Amino acid sequence: MPENCSTKKVRISLVGKEGKMGQMVCSLAEKDPCVEVIEDGDVVIDFSSPEGTKKAIALGKPLVCGTTGLSEEIIQQLHTLSEKVPVLYSPNFSLGMDLCFQMMEFLNKKLGSAAKIAIEETHHTQKVDSPSGTAKRMAELLGVENVTVRRENDVVGIHQVDFLLSSEKISLRHVALSRAAFAEGAISAAKFLYNKPPKFYSLRDIFVCK
Repeated sequence: MPENCSTKKVRISLVGKEGKMGQMVCSLAEKDPCVEVIEDGDVVIDFSSPEGTKKAIALGKPLVCGTTGLSEEIIQQLHTLSEKVPVLYSPNFSLGMDLCFQMMEFLNKKLGSAAKIAIEETHHTQKVDSPSGTAKRMAELLGVENVTVRRENDVVGIHQVDFLLSSEKISLRHVALSRAAFAEGAISAAKFLYNKPPKFYSLRDIFVCK
């Protein structure tokens, strides 16, 4: 769809509309002339729970999924759905965090076994999954088994990885100042999926296309 939205808005259905992330998506969508949130949309955005994600999958529509704590069974259901419609799943919809993922992979490849790697994440005290989905993704990318987890007050999200060398340290730190960072990424993903062919996409695909 053209950037000026002169043809048609991307209509978004939202699973988890009453949650904090759902409310943020709704708030930002109201200010975006390229999208609108309705009951029966073109693209589904899911920030809910594992049960909510199952319901989102059952809709059979293009799906942007940011729900964490999903079982392998549900992840496989997302892959199966992607054979029929486009699906974009990410444990973190911050575009800045995706850039951090890419930098982590670069550093890990360059440093190899010369560096010891430590991962730490901090979230608000109501965060259900521990470690966070983002921290698990970091550990998966870097081959790290243990993650230091902190739960403090109303922290939106802080993730840090340290590459420890013999006499120096390289640190990558991402701080989410507002849930808007994730909502903006999800809305961008919904625009991206509109009219895309069936496939299991990632946030990295958005950067590639740009």
